[in-house]
Amino acid sequence: MTPSEVRHLSVPSHVIGEMTEMPKPLRRLPELADPSQIRALRSAARKSLGMSDRAAGAMSTMWVRPEAILPQVEQPRRMRIPGGDLLYIEGLAWVPRLMADPFNPRNAAEYLYPLSGANASSTEQDIASSVRSERAELKMTAPSRDALLNALHNGMTKTRRNNVLYPPIGDQGIMDAPFGVMTVFSFEDGSPDIAVPEVREGTSRVSHAQAELRLEPEDTVLRMPSGARAMTDFINEINNIVEKPVNDLTENDKARVRCATANFILIVGFEADHPASIDLAEALKTKVAQEHLNTKRDWSETAQNAVMADDCLEAAFGAGLLSSSDEYAWLRGLTTAEAAAAADVSRDADDRAARLLWLFTTDEPAVHSAIRRPIAFVLRKDNARKQVQVRKTTKVPYAVELVAREFRGRPGYPDSTVDRMIKVLENGAKISGTSPWVVNSRSLKLLQAAALAELQSSGKPGKSCTELAVRALYYAAVHDVLRVPRNDQGEHSDRRSVADVLDAMVRTPRGIEQLAFIVRDGRRGQRPVLRDEAGEPVAGADGQPVPLKNEKLRYDLFPKGQRGNEPPGQDPFLAAQIRLKEAVDALSTAVDDVSEVQDDDGNPLVEEQGLPANAKAWRKQLNKIAEQLSEWYDIGVEFRASNAEAPASPMAATGSGEAAAA
Repeated sequence: MTPSEVRHLSVPSHVIGEMTEMPKPLRRLPELADPSQIRALRSAARKSLGMSDRAAGAMSTMWVRPEAILPQVEQPRRMRIPGGDLLYIEGLAWVPRLMADPFNPRNAAEYLYPLSGANASSTEQDIASSVRSERAELKMTAPSRDALLNALHNGMTKTRRNNVLYPPIGDQGIMDAPFGVMTVFSFEDGSPDIAVPEVREGTSRVSHAQAELRLEPEDTVLRMPSGARAMTDFINEINNIVEKPVNDLTENDKARVRCATANFILIVGFEADHPASIDLAEALKTKVAQEHLNTKRDWSETAQNAVMADDCLEAAFGAGLLSSSDEYAWLRGLTTAEAAAAADVSRDADDRAARLLWLFTTDEPAVHSAIRRPIAFVLRKDNARKQVQVRKTTKVPYAVELVAREFRGRPGYPDSTVDRMIKVLENGAKISGTSPWVVNSRSLKLLQAAALAELQSSGKPGKSCTELAVRALYYAAVHDVLRVPRNDQGEHSDRRSVADVLDAMVRTPRGIEQLAFIVRDGRRGQRPVLRDEAGEPVAGADGQPVPLKNEKLRYDLFPKGQRGNEPPGQDPFLAAQIRLKEAVDALSTAVDDVSEVQDDDGNPLVEEQGLPANAKAWRKQLNKIAEQLSEWYDIGVEFRASNAEAPASPMAATGSGEAAAA
């Protein structure tokens, strides 16, 4: 007898080679519950849970044994998540009655957005975004029943493709209980509302199980809930399989029996620690994210970033930090560039990237708090660590993922190109922290002039310089002008980050001019070109302008270790003091960074492990510098006492520079 033949026997276990399998036994299904039990459960759900009659009616018929659910409805169980307790009931459910999640976050990396110009529709995203929380259920709106069924079909197809289960669902049925929530769908075309138990965690399991059961979205959403006849026919069909001789059963026959029922957790409410802080929909998102981003980690990095990016933008919109719903849709990628321009939320392609990088990197308290909130819920794995640090580096990948939506699926931008752009944007995003800045709508000519004025007056980049560099970063990534550092040329390799190269550029007048040229060329839809000192394009051997490339910028125009030219007319002594102050500030920041690194219990690692042996040499060097600074300070005191005018001060220069820039 072959191993495959052994699998066909209905015995407690199968041995194939060195692997022992214990498939789920085949059992008859019970008949539908007595109508009186269903009515009692429906009434209790309305009274005890505050569930609407439509949702309660659908909920009361989904259980194999409603009499076992009734006591739980009157006293729901609790499931702790950050921010409060989810209320739930649990029992054996009919799998044909479950609706898989059409908007499974696992598939977030595959969504195409109208902004990219690809053949994409925002319908699915619009349905997902329409969610509203009630006490014991969610409400959503779809254009029509067909639109909902189409979204469900597409979502389940992607889910089955992206997550092949092992062991196969047909061997064991659904083992880990999925959880979900009653959801009432209304339709813009006037079709009657429908209520279904929508799966929020476990869509892969349900999608595979319903494929084995040969069920289509129309069956689970419309036909099965419509009345007792459809479910009675299903039960009879499964029981007829069980009554067949074992040798007549196919693998699919067995799979259908095993997948007919499953334990299911239905969320029926949420009690927040602080009233009105989190609603049911947010609580469910938090629970799903906790399941996948902290423990299983089986979503792709792109999918994780896509989900968190959407949640962060939703939080910013909810906090009133975005100008309009048009801007919200534009930032999410749900509108085309033309539609965004018509709505007066965008003029140039770099506007969106600049706005996103500002939102996700600014220190402005209200913005940081809103963006931080959904991230912190996911990062907080338990209550032992009370402080969750959400840094700029934590948030940047989410901003970059939103920027990348402009190019996913667009002709001429294969995945490899988009991945390269993402790396450059993430590697260069630190430039946004050069100076506090905001996104302005002024012309490029005015922005360049303001940047030069800042550099002239203070000797260091200010808010206009930073904005210019951020806008140039976008086109540098899109047109392959800059790349992440490489280490294949030994000591001659330029290991500076993209942000460091941009920082070197923004500290010289020539660099500011080059950044402006990158933005100007990019806005014209062309790859930035190499220019001479007069600003004219440099022609190649073929007579065409020479493209500006990473190697030229890194190794020729702005090489590492090169001190930028001081702005014309600036006191070199003042410039040297400014550099000294920046170095001291950087040292202070580095010390803070070391002290903030913590172990799993929230204790600073440096207080437990200390510093390496070479820290002694650091201390000696710092002591020497401190003595030198002390001596110079005393000289300064004597000089100021005997002179009417104080020597040049970097703090005074900084203040005057900010005043001039303002």
